[in-house]
Order: sequence, then structure tokens, then C-alpha cells
Amino acid sequence: MEFEWDEAKRLINLEKHGIDFRRATKIWERRVIDPYEDSVTGTEIRHIALGMIGHDAKFIAVVYTLRNGKRRIISARRARHYERQDYQSQFGYGV
Repeated sequence: MEFEWDEAKRLINLEKHGIDFRRATKIWERRVIDPYEDSVTGTEIRHIALGMIGHDAKFIAVVYTLRNGKRRIISARRARHYERQDYQSQFGYGV
């Protein structure tokens, strides 16, 4: 799967949440809940995927939409407590 994003949005997200979209794409290299949740914004369906990145197994949530066969990342942030619990109940702790 290919990824894309708005570069200005990537920089804003990096400053706000400390997560680079380039790094966020790594959740799809491990176990991921995708989609975890969907919502509709205007005419666009937005998906939330939950997964882990890094050697420290940081749980993150990635919001994206599908455009022209690519995942267009909108934001990436630390997963909320209940999202981590849902992930851990599905895959086990620290998997």
C-alpha cells in the first residue's frame, strides 16, 4: 500500500503530537487494527488504525482516508488509553 500526505500537515502534526507521518506508516508492518473506527467528514470516509511503532512499542492511532488507491494520512497521535486496551485485548500486551 502506498501512502501520501500534505507536507505542511505532516510538519504541524510532528510539532503537535511528536509523530512523523513517515514513521506512522510503520504500524502496517506489524499487527494493526484497521479500521478501528470510521467516520464521515463531508463526503470523505476517515478511518482510524491502531498499531505500534518503534523498539519501545509506542501505541499510536493514525487517521487516514483512501484516495486513488493510497492511504492519505491526516493525523497521527498517541493512542488513547481505551484504544490501547482494545488493541491489547485483541493481540495481547506488548505484541
